[in-house]
Amino acid sequence: MTLLGRRRQAISREEAQSFDRLAADYDRLGELTGNAVGDWLPSVLPAGQSSGRALDLGCGAGRHAVLLAEHFEHVDAVDLSAAMIRLARRKRARSNVCYLESGILDVTGSYDFIVSSATLHHVPDLPEALTHIKSLLAPGGQAVLIDTVSPRPANPRWWLYGGELRKLGRNLVRRGRADAWEIFKLSTGDWLDHRVSDRYLSRQQFEETYAAAFPGATFTRVGNAHAMLWTRERCSG
Repeated sequence: MTLLGRRRQAISREEAQSFDRLAADYDRLGELTGNAVGDWLPSVLPAGQSSGRALDLGCGAGRHAVLLAEHFEHVDAVDLSAAMIRLARRKRARSNVCYLESGILDVTGSYDFIVSSATLHHVPDLPEALTHIKSLLAPGGQAVLIDTVSPRPANPRWWLYGGELRKLGRNLVRRGRADAWEIFKLSTGDWLDHRVSDRYLSRQQFEETYAAAFPGATFTRVGNAHAMLWTRERCSG
């Protein structure tokens, strides 16, 4: 492996170790706050269950993998975080889902549907990752890639903390004291430290970067995130 390759792997592993420490809290926060992507994803999945294969890249604790399992014969769900994979296997095991500790570039095979949510802003070389994802799509297969976008590349701690204070006020009214305080504590603890380190594309940068790898892709907003949808032509190269 080249020096650059080792550096990229080290960066990716460092990101995964961050989620190793946060796995349980991150999953609990998702249970409390809901999942806009999970609510939207069924609208772009095939009706019923097909005989195809699906792939969830950056599967976390398996929330989207179990949705895919309702529509595909087999699902591979991969994540670099060993703690996330253990949690997914314990909480969201399905007979047709295989949870794997793996990096995106290590995945091989051919898939009829590929989804990735809130993951690709972590990869060291996004164009390389997008090219690899494209190579995993079977003819006629669809890629649905979703990620956070922001008008600023990084969000300072004071800005993030202020946002959580505003959410606390709203949640005290809407959800009651117990849930509101639990959400606030989870959002302003170690998870806030992780969010400070995140680096995002703007909406325009997202569309330009993803369209370069997936010409003709379409884009849509999903909650606070942005999604790309692209289908490989059955006769395309």
